[in-house]
Amino acid sequence: MKNATVTINYESFQSIKQKADKYDEAVREREDILSKNDEFIETLCVCLEKANEQKVSANKQYFIAEGIKAICNRFDINLKDEYGELDEGKEPKK
Repeated sequence: MKNATVTINYESFQSIKQKADKYDEAVREREDILSKNDEFIETLCVCLEKANEQKVSANKQYFIAEGIKAICNRFDINLKDEYGELDEGKEPKK
């Protein structure tokens, strides 16, 4: 059976190929979703860390606002419609 040859009809082959293609697409979609989740979590962590490092409250608010924007972008929430105006604080000088 090590070097056996198998013959199948074209419809069976196409069915197998279509299922394999669907599986490959599902794997790619899952990897994309995981990548987007990783980016989102990294963005939130950076915003929180930077907000915590700030001494001036307006600078803290800037990074908190950036985190809120990231959350809204990730979950397709319209920031202005849901919450109105956002106090965006002041970006710290580098």
